[in-house]
Amino acid sequence: MALLFDNVAGSLCFLSMSCFIITIFPVIILFPYKRHIRGVSAVMASFFQLYLFLDVLAYRGLGYHLSSSSIDQLSEVEDVYLGLMGDSYFVMLIAVFIFILAYLFLASNYTWKRIHRLQQFSKRYVVAGTLVASFFFSHFMHIWADATLNTDIAKQGSMFPGHYPLTAKTLLARYDLLDLDKYNDYKSNRALVNNSLYSISKTQEVSCDIADKPKLNIVILPSQNQKSVEGWLTENNINYQRTNQLSIPSDLKTLLFNFTSGLPGLYQSSTVDLAVNTHLKQSKVSVELTSTDFNSDSTYSDLTNKRIYVFHDASNTNVFYRTTALLIGFDKLPDMAFSPQNIIASYISNTLSCPKYVETNLIDVPLSKVDIQHITTNFSNDHFYFVSKDNALLFKKGQLISNTAYSTNKKVNDSVDISLLKEAANNLTKRRVKSEISK
Repeated sequence: MALLFDNVAGSLCFLSMSCFIITIFPVIILFPYKRHIRGVSAVMASFFQLYLFLDVLAYRGLGYHLSSSSIDQLSEVEDVYLGLMGDSYFVMLIAVFIFILAYLFLASNYTWKRIHRLQQFSKRYVVAGTLVASFFFSHFMHIWADATLNTDIAKQGSMFPGHYPLTAKTLLARYDLLDLDKYNDYKSNRALVNNSLYSISKTQEVSCDIADKPKLNIVILPSQNQKSVEGWLTENNINYQRTNQLSIPSDLKTLLFNFTSGLPGLYQSSTVDLAVNTHLKQSKVSVELTSTDFNSDSTYSDLTNKRIYVFHDASNTNVFYRTTALLIGFDKLPDMAFSPQNIIASYISNTLSCPKYVETNLIDVPLSKVDIQHITTNFSNDHFYFVSKDNALLFKKGQLISNTAYSTNKKVNDSVDISLLKEAANNLTKRRVKSEISK
């Protein structure tokens, strides 16, 4: 708690001093008039405070901070909160800005009128010294945490806007205090996920009465068929939900494995049959992959079954990408990233009324449990991928390949949260156990 307080104080000192030197100090030099300085400073500070407020909203809803190089992400913040609050979002922003401006004007006048009393405050040097010490101590602690990959401290850096990741690794290496090669190898291992020297935990048998429960039929079609399928569903008065939040691998073999097993592609190389139908001992999940155009005569006609139409894009060069899906017979879908594994978990847990199978044998949760804290993970062809809120990260053999916004696929200029990376990797590897060879 003390360290967190120190980091908060240190970061606020850094932001305050930076803003003062860059903006308010030049104003004092150019226009040395008391009233002018107080008024302009209050207005400038109000905009800075509003920016911090927007940054809090961004980090809470998107998972990354706003920055000068990614100011266009403000539109993504608006999209998230407009969907939740509607026009009340803009009313809230105006109200917050007016409140901040009024407060700063009052504080400015109050302190100016009592400037002599404040200058005589006996503890002023103690307060100033504490803030300066917090500034330096917090940065030195982050330098040490980065060098030793201490996640408990390093993860706090991602909490603060405008946090400058002082690392000093080059300086430490120059004086033989840090081996950069070992450091980079150790850091890469945090994101290194592979199948070597590991086996899969045994699938636990679960007894569920599923004989009379609806089947799940999944049709995977080229993306150009979306309008045709929607038109056919509308003509036949079939209620469906459209979502563009489904995250799928571009490798169709991995995608088929995700749907048939309910597991990430990390387990695809297993020699054990992980298919859901095998362990449920009934053919409940069927997957049809077609490269031809949609034909209503060949589609599933049994309306008692649940159905999903997934549209893949063969021209998409990304290892994982966001796509559209049409779901029939499912409850309300989450307005954030989810995977094929979440769909299978939802079907088994809710439709087949067999949540025990999901808890013991699957990794991902049902759609109803996909919330803002959920981390969507997958693996394909040595690529480890996860999405937290709106932040999508892709690694290959421990190296960061891309850091983007899931909603727009634009680059995110924010440091990787090591603790989040560790949590995502731990979640992905839940069903892995060390083989006898490695012991």
